[in-house]
Amino acid sequence: MVGVGLSFLFCWILMIIVVLTFVFGANVEKLICEPYTSKELFQVLDTPYLLNEDWEYYLSGKLFNKSKMKLTFEQVYSDCKKNRGTYGTLHLQNSFNISERLNINEHTGSISSESESLKVNLNIFLLGAAGRKNLQDFAACGIDRMNYDSYLAQTGKSPAGVNLLSFAYDLEAKANSLPPGNLRNSLKRDAQTIKTIHQQRVLPIEQSLSTLYQSVKILQRTGNGLLERVTRILASLDFAQNFITNNTSSVIIEETKKYGRTIIGYFEHYLQWIEFSISEKVASCKPVATALDTAVDVFLCSYIIDPLNLFWFGIGKATVFLLPALIFAVKLAKYYRRMDSEDVYDDVETIPMKNPSQH
Repeated sequence: MVGVGLSFLFCWILMIIVVLTFVFGANVEKLICEPYTSKELFQVLDTPYLLNEDWEYYLSGKLFNKSKMKLTFEQVYSDCKKNRGTYGTLHLQNSFNISERLNINEHTGSISSESESLKVNLNIFLLGAAGRKNLQDFAACGIDRMNYDSYLAQTGKSPAGVNLLSFAYDLEAKANSLPPGNLRNSLKRDAQTIKTIHQQRVLPIEQSLSTLYQSVKILQRTGNGLLERVTRILASLDFAQNFITNNTSSVIIEETKKYGRTIIGYFEHYLQWIEFSISEKVASCKPVATALDTAVDVFLCSYIIDPLNLFWFGIGKATVFLLPALIFAVKLAKYYRRMDSEDVYDDVETIPMKNPSQH
């Protein structure tokens, strides 16, 4: 009964604690934690005219004073979770349009117009009148009509009518067969002179004739069909001169335009990369989304609300089971008292009955 009385004294405190923790914990769980996880909380915040009755979209009205522009909390949170840049997430192009600053169309237009009006005048002459006349005169000189066989036959002959060296040896042999005297000595001197002439005159002339023979052979091969080759050369030069005069300017202009388009393409690709980097990569807002998840989902819901809900649920369950425990305690109290009194009476009555039997 003392336990029942103490329970009645302190049970109301437990009930108040359960009610207060239940009201706070359950409402925060249902109104903040679960909607935040399912993003329903952002959808509620994005309800038109909820946070401000004059603005359809509160976030765009707050940032840009353009409440009709669709910029929602859910979209900003999702973009930040995807690690997008702040510029693209918050649609800052409505305040500072980077695309207009990086637009080079007006400059490329002026470059294109200048390329269209480009004129190139080339005064290039591959062959002048004097050079053409020299080629024609060289082709008509008759070098291809020469009698090369006669030249080759003459250059193949020896410069001397006889073999001077053999003649000198024969003369010297005949002189040796003569008796000593002036005739013998004179013939020996003449033989020695002939040998000297052969060494100093005939041999160099033979070498020169051999070189001349080879040169005439080369000239024969080179001069063969000279007129036709000079005619083909002049025709090729005329064709090249005609191409330079009539087509080179247009080719240079076309290649200049192509080069300009290539350079402009490089600049446009580079500017597109800059715009993409500023919109998607620079100043990523993912740390903001991570901090918000940490504050709400981890700190508030996991570390505070979940233990608080577990606390009120345990205390509430104990309080609920306390009521039948009090009823059972009251019901069993009279049985405990009756059992105690009956045990005393049983002890008193059994003592006299046991004494006579012992005697």
